[in-house]
Amino acid sequence: MSSPQSGISARKHRTSKTAVLAASVRAYHQQQSKSPVFADDYAVDMVPFIWRVIAKNKLLGWFVVHKVFHLFRPVHTEVLLRARYAEDRLMEAISEGVGQYVILGAGLDTFSMRHKELADSVRIFELDHPATQATKEKQVRAVNGDVPSNLVFVPIDFETDQLNEVLIRAGFDSQKPAFFSWLGTTYYLTKDAIRETLGRVADVAAPGSRIVFDYKLARHLIPEESLPFADRLDRFVARRGEPMLSVFTPEDLNDEMSQIGFVEIETIPAEEQKRRYLKDRSDLVDPAPNFSFALFGVQ
Repeated sequence: MSSPQSGISARKHRTSKTAVLAASVRAYHQQQSKSPVFADDYAVDMVPFIWRVIAKNKLLGWFVVHKVFHLFRPVHTEVLLRARYAEDRLMEAISEGVGQYVILGAGLDTFSMRHKELADSVRIFELDHPATQATKEKQVRAVNGDVPSNLVFVPIDFETDQLNEVLIRAGFDSQKPAFFSWLGTTYYLTKDAIRETLGRVADVAAPGSRIVFDYKLARHLIPEESLPFADRLDRFVARRGEPMLSVFTPEDLNDEMSQIGFVEIETIPAEEQKRRYLKDRSDLVDPAPNFSFALFGVQ
């Protein structure tokens, strides 16, 4: 397979920042919503002090979300809905007997702490850059008292380490089905990097495994009235040295995935995200129109 160094390198140096931002969105929503669309009781204790203050203070939090970052509130919604969708699909897989959960670029994910009832039935592998994981482990111990017995930290340098080999060394059982999640990442990578990572997942995933991820839609699929938002977001991340590099149509993605060894289960564009999760809600704006969720399986 071709080397994904350019895209993975960017992800490597960006991990902790995006992890903090995503966790801060979850923390604010948990603290300020009477009925969170995605509940994360531990997020507020995982983020840096300033974001903790913002999440807990109703007036300050409102000012930051509705004034400072008001143009990007659809991304705020997308972060919450992609987490909700991924864990909905994960819990379905667990109910069907899947006992391994692999989180690629785990960041400040708190699933292991939120679902202690799964300690004896689901083994969780969190993959991330060693520096990010060292900080994460300290936070987990401080918040939880100890690392959950079923959580395995898997430090990985995506530039030099092979994902499938690293997972096997960490105790992953390639003969048993697993559920993989890969959120907030693909659009920052080259297509070569995406193929490389998905190929490594396919190499190690047993039949019956599934993977969920989000991806950026090709421009011609974005509603015309939403193009100014999409362009503004592109400029915003590019100015910060994190340009979005890859887009797909659902058909192109399905073709790419089938060549690697995956079969499509479903893709969920913004309108379907809204229908499933935002009915009768007034606290969240519509999700970003330029991202879809995808669920694929291994036959």
